[in-house]
Amino acid sequence: MKYKKILFALIFTINISSNDIPFYSAKYKFESDEIKITGVREFKKNNDAYEMTFNASNLIASMNFSSEFQISNDKVYSNKYNIKIKPKFLNRDQSINFDYANNIIESSGEKKWKESINLNKIILDPLNAQIMIRTFVKKGTKKFSLNIIDMQQGGSKKYFFKVKSVQDCMFNDSILTCHVVERVRDGSRRKVQYYLAEELEYMFIKILDKSPEATNKLELQEILSLG
Repeated sequence: MKYKKILFALIFTINISSNDIPFYSAKYKFESDEIKITGVREFKKNNDAYEMTFNASNLIASMNFSSEFQISNDKVYSNKYNIKIKPKFLNRDQSINFDYANNIIESSGEKKWKESINLNKIILDPLNAQIMIRTFVKKGTKKFSLNIIDMQQGGSKKYFFKVKSVQDCMFNDSILTCHVVERVRDGSRRKVQYYLAEELEYMFIKILDKSPEATNKLELQEILSLG
């Protein structure tokens, strides 16, 4: 039998019988063909809303992502999503606003569009979709789908998720149980794999985003706080 080193100090603070996703702050390294950069991802309460952020910078670039949303009955309702990336070879500046009173999603910045859409159908952004992925996997759901906003054209696209395997993975000399979830979309050759660590309340250990054009990787480096 393989011995598992459990991160007791972290796990002790978590109510493992709860379906809630705990707040956290952690360092992640992002790698693409164009850049390698390390930053801090956080999930926290911000006044009456929840917020997920990723902020990273080095001598040549900066990346700032933020998602503001509500959570009710294990469902996520998007409010705002913002991206700011510099310098020019990566330049991207976009802000998405969800107007529930008028059933409108509007994008400003580099990509400008405005869509009338039934927001009774839950539409997620790329960051808060990860809350729903963790929630489904934590509940033991093996297959599910999510509607995620189309950042380029407006509206949303339906993505399909499946737990492909459960395997050991390493983090800081500890062996953790990782649920490997694959995301696909009809008509697309792009595949995204999420590695969720059971002992860390299904926190993402690694995300691999592969397409014929590029491969991007986000990998956990250090947990700053959890629970």
